[in-house]
Amino acid sequence: MAQERLAETIERIEALVLPVLTREGLELVDLEYKRAPKRFMLRLLVDRAGRTRYQGSARDPEPPGEGVTIDDCVRVSKLVGPLLDVEDVIPTAYTLEVSSPGVNRPLKTPAHFKAAVGLMVRLKTRVPVHQADSFFIAPLTEADDERVVLDVRGTPVEVPYRLVASASIEYQF
Repeated sequence: MAQERLAETIERIEALVLPVLTREGLELVDLEYKRAPKRFMLRLLVDRAGRTRYQGSARDPEPPGEGVTIDDCVRVSKLVGPLLDVEDVIPTAYTLEVSSPGVNRPLKTPAHFKAAVGLMVRLKTRVPVHQADSFFIAPLTEADDERVVLDVRGTPVEVPYRLVASASIEYQF
């Protein structure tokens, strides 16, 4: 029952936050709502909408365009905080944190994976997929609407999205 309430709260938060972000030209990369030591924590990771390429290396010769700024995060916080309070979505005290996904950004959707093709990624699968491995740090060579392909020591390894437990860019310094 508690998990159902949590899922319902997250759905209500997303329903309120998404239109605000769309209006601001941003997208929701990830939403985390959990109990913290003193109160609940609502963390929103936001990015510019429609990005087709991410920076994944300090040696990247061509920057992919401006990401989210501190001003963007402050603006979203000022718009979302009062909205959540008025709608009384979160029934207890909470801390709202709005930030960019950072250089080791999580990859959640096919569009995120497509924008990361050519970059090194950290990927964990729900079950072993290649020679009993379920954790990879490897270049992402392909991504479509159904699966990703990693170059694991010269061998292409296909991973359907349904098997991806977590994934992020592995920033190369």
